[in-house]
Amino acid sequence: MARVVAVLGMHRSGTSWLTGSLEEAGLYLGDVRTESKHNPKGNRESERLQLIHDAVLADNGGSWRKPNLPNAWSAERSAELAGYISSMDRDPWGFKDPRALLLLDEWHRQVPSLERVGVFRHPIAVYRSLAARNKDFKEKEAVRLWMTYNERLLEEHARSPFTVLRFDVHPQQLHEQLEVVAKELSLNAPPGEFFEEGFVHNQSEDDVPRYARDIWSALVGIALR
Repeated sequence: MARVVAVLGMHRSGTSWLTGSLEEAGLYLGDVRTESKHNPKGNRESERLQLIHDAVLADNGGSWRKPNLPNAWSAERSAELAGYISSMDRDPWGFKDPRALLLLDEWHRQVPSLERVGVFRHPIAVYRSLAARNKDFKEKEAVRLWMTYNERLLEEHARSPFTVLRFDVHPQQLHEQLEVVAKELSLNAPPGEFFEEGFVHNQSEDDVPRYARDIWSALVGIALR
């Protein structure tokens, strides 16, 4: 089986930057979005894979915004994922969809050697970015959602460790982290300049809400330094 790399992280947390950068370094992504209204370089997600993930969440009475855990995969959905995996005919190849954090059990069943890299961002910055796209998002809902996704990131890291990056750092530090990841993944080309500082909005120097601090501290504790 080809090497498969999963980019894991909450929505609006730097996953597009990380995935696009790894693509520039030689990671094959297949047919992904390369431009969108809210991201000039695209979110680097496969619409086909997103539809599969959304369907599994819906089958379990949830969605990316109102997730239910755990999420069971029907035989039909498992077959759809198997079809997607078999269609990716490069080595290595990768994917990014924040929903995957809620659905990793089936990924591990079908790709036992799944390689992973994670990224996280300050919860208030995530809230502001979500609210810029969805005006009805309130801070507490967004931070609770951030907690759900990042709890899954921490659980996955505890299952077997992998490199986790922090997105809200100086651009030079971002690039240094990226070089480490590209080397760890044995990608052929050096990372390019996918990151553009002017595209990053809604940064935050606010305090992390008290109820999210344990998760924040745990993320900082496993982050690449």
